[in-house]
Amino acid sequence: MGEFDWPDGGSDGTCFDSGERYRVEVLAWAEIGADGVRFREGVEPRVLGWDRVLHALAAHVGEPEGVSTVVFDLVVERKETDCLVCRFDADPGESAQTAARAIADRLGRARCSRSLLELAAEGVPTRSYADLDALAAGSLAELGY
Repeated sequence: MGEFDWPDGGSDGTCFDSGERYRVEVLAWAEIGADGVRFREGVEPRVLGWDRVLHALAAHVGEPEGVSTVVFDLVVERKETDCLVCRFDADPGESAQTAARAIADRLGRARCSRSLLELAAEGVPTRSYADLDALAAGSLAELGY
């Protein structure tokens, strides 16, 4: 896992904002650990602890025969009309499935989306979007906004 090229609807590597309701902070060079998701903020190593994650989502983003990735959004703040997620990605296949299994093991089924649990079990998320704008809209709907 690490830095990536976003499909259309992309990011500058630090933040993606979809209409002020689905706020995203990208976790650069993310690695899943026992204590949380380790990432870099500039040159500083950081950890997003599992206790801060309210819910975890996963979806395939991109075109089947083009640039694509599996996006993991970890919800860390929920308000009445919006939420904040910390995002990282993994290559489709074994890398994404390994990440999904680790997240599900640490958070438990109740804090994971059905798509993330399917990815952990079967290797393919049940949610798929052409771009990040569509992902944000779908995630807001899944979270009940």
